[in-house]
Amino acid sequence: MLLIFLKMTRFIFIFSILLLVFLTIVSFDAFSGLNLPAKIETFSGNDTIAVIFKADFENNDLSGWKQITEWEVSGTEKISGERSLKHLAGATSGSASVFHSVSSGWGSTDTEWSFKLKNGNWDPSSSNRFWFYLSADTVKTEIVNGWAVGVNISGTADLLELWRIRNGKADSLIVETDLDWNASTQATIWAKRSASGVWSLQFQKPGDAKSKVFSGNDDSLAAFRNVGLFFNYTPTRAGLLWIDDISVVQLVAGLFIEKLTLLNANTLTITFNKPINQETVLPANIKLSDENNQIVRVTQVVQPNGSDKSIDIHFDKPIGAELSLSVSGVSDLSGNVMIPDNRTISLSFPPEPGSILINEVLFNPFSGGTDFVELVNVSSVPVALSQLKLATRSDDGELKQIYAITTTKRMMQPGEYLVCTKDQVAVMAQYATNNPASLVAMSSFPSFPDDAGIVVLLNNSLEIIDEFSYSAKMHSPFLAEEEGVSLERASLKNPTGDGTNWLSAAASAGFATPGLPNSQTRSEAEVKNEITCEPQAFSPNGDGYNDELTIRFQFDKPGYIANVRVFDAAGRLVNHLVKNQSLAQEGSWRWDGRSESGQKMNIGVYIVLVEVFDREGRAKAYKKTCTITDRLE
Repeated sequence: MLLIFLKMTRFIFIFSILLLVFLTIVSFDAFSGLNLPAKIETFSGNDTIAVIFKADFENNDLSGWKQITEWEVSGTEKISGERSLKHLAGATSGSASVFHSVSSGWGSTDTEWSFKLKNGNWDPSSSNRFWFYLSADTVKTEIVNGWAVGVNISGTADLLELWRIRNGKADSLIVETDLDWNASTQATIWAKRSASGVWSLQFQKPGDAKSKVFSGNDDSLAAFRNVGLFFNYTPTRAGLLWIDDISVVQLVAGLFIEKLTLLNANTLTITFNKPINQETVLPANIKLSDENNQIVRVTQVVQPNGSDKSIDIHFDKPIGAELSLSVSGVSDLSGNVMIPDNRTISLSFPPEPGSILINEVLFNPFSGGTDFVELVNVSSVPVALSQLKLATRSDDGELKQIYAITTTKRMMQPGEYLVCTKDQVAVMAQYATNNPASLVAMSSFPSFPDDAGIVVLLNNSLEIIDEFSYSAKMHSPFLAEEEGVSLERASLKNPTGDGTNWLSAAASAGFATPGLPNSQTRSEAEVKNEITCEPQAFSPNGDGYNDELTIRFQFDKPGYIANVRVFDAAGRLVNHLVKNQSLAQEGSWRWDGRSESGQKMNIGVYIVLVEVFDREGRAKAYKKTCTITDRLE
């Protein structure tokens, strides 16, 4: 048995050696004639994971290349070695391209390209230009999507630039260098895309030092299927473009911010792509500023439990809708320091059901007025108004008239009111009790019928945040006229769908309170004196001192209906000051010392009778006295 075991061990060892030799031969054969170096030099110093493409054209072979009819491997004025890829000389103008398949995933690694380019004795222009496709999803240049490095890609600049290509066109400039490409220029070019979407360009002319690194950001991804060269030329420039020593390698990704998570209005979690050295996470390495470029103080930096890739940043309350973050100096466990990173973070949170409530609805406005819907943020975090929509429902219950509240970067802070309307000027004109800062004019506003309807609040995913089915029958039966009177929510704790939680806005508050606490909101404060008169003696003589009597009320709940009468000492009615007025929980009335017909009253004692009753018929009566102390002329 031992002998069999030893023979098997020997067989496995010999087989492993043979397999290693075989794979080495196959691997070398796959790149035969390409003279792969033992180590790829990179301008960032990253470790190489894999060489995914390399071509130096020394074997005089264009197999694998596509669209080669206008290209040749030539030793004439080659760039390096014995041969380079060269455009064929010809007497016609036009465009030529040549591609090679290179397929690779590049979302989690850094990718680096290098190549050498040379043109003849001519200056680039919009008619004579060239670029190298770092990544192309097709070989059809009129519809290609990807990225390219070259000269005059957009037709307007002789600088070496890196552009995003969409549908065959130069779409967006990612990196611009200071290399002004002239006649007979030759340069080695390095381009790199980090896994985080940072693009870099560097170049070197023969005999010169390497340039500085130029960089830009574009974290989008597209299919990586080909690399290639494009040449647009006139007859005298044909045949005067060379390329050589093309290399595409994958590198170990550097340290970068992989995800930002806003936990609440004062805490941000930064998650990196790999474990970090916590000793390098210093407050000085993390800077925050608001949208007004004011510094936001970082109060604490801590490592969350169970995570070696994340840090929690605690900070003071910022102003505005966005927060700018700058992180630098943080390193991974191998000591590699991250490239400084700047990010912009929205301070809003996706609205969840119940986080924003419908608080007041005016569906039957005064003549010349307009409907409005008031919302209130009952959550503990800010919400972006661009994430909210108002809608209504059809007779069969389907959502309709779904309109965005706004597209601006406006935030709704915790506890803040927002009044949505078509015409904010009309709302302010008809309701003196309002908060102009809370009003937002919607470009389109749902239609809410006067008799009954449904108000629906949605997020951008059309998820219902809150919904209110209203009816004119919900108004107080004591109202003489429902026009211009809003329905107000009595309690933020009770469900929106509870009909008893909605009351007509108090007449004492002007029949609506857009942007302010509801007149029918119940306060839990202890009520000691429900009716008080101040000052007890007043002198309505127009001297500006104690000219009026103020009758203040504060009840255990809103919604009472009030009648206020004033009698003289003989019991005769002087003034029916308030007639069947709906009340907020607290407020006041004023008496100017005149009769109902406007006659000035004499000095003397007067009785103020306040009678109130609620919907259930429960009644209260209060008698207070006051004195007019100065004879009116």
